[in-house]
Amino acid sequence: MTGTDDPHKLQQAEGSSGENPHLTFEGGEQCADALKQLIGTSRRRLRIFSQHLARQIYGDLAVVDALSEFARSSRYAQVEILITDSEPLLRQPHRLLPLLKRLQSRITLRKIQPSSEPTDWEFAIADQRLSLSVSDHLKWNGQYRSDDPVRNVKLNDVFEQHWLAARPDPALRQFVL
Repeated sequence: MTGTDDPHKLQQAEGSSGENPHLTFEGGEQCADALKQLIGTSRRRLRIFSQHLARQIYGDLAVVDALSEFARSSRYAQVEILITDSEPLLRQPHRLLPLLKRLQSRITLRKIQPSSEPTDWEFAIADQRLSLSVSDHLKWNGQYRSDDPVRNVKLNDVFEQHWLAARPDPALRQFVL
């Protein structure tokens, strides 16, 4: 079995003490594992850009617990979440909504305005030094990068540009207030 076929390559990479700065993941389970690794390594700021916070990834109990632990880890810890569509969050209960309510001073959720240019971005940035980007959000294939400052600056710029134009979603306000 080669390294690309190994379903546990994320766990192996965690044990390699950071020797591989670029890690490819395939599928929802590996994507959630990579996201947990990114959250666990983050110190102060975590930024998530998602289409609709897919339950398969962001509703995973371990991911929600990691987000909760990070947000409570320091008074300086901050989570900023940017979404393009809140409808899936409203249709069925989502594990992140109670967390948003409990930690609203540490976790901020905004929705991109309909007048903004459509996008299919799906990524997370930790402290502007680590990133996770999903290239195929239907199959959840992508990369976790622990040492790519140029890419991380570009992703952070994309996030910042959309963040400034985004607003809290009035439909979600009833859940968060």
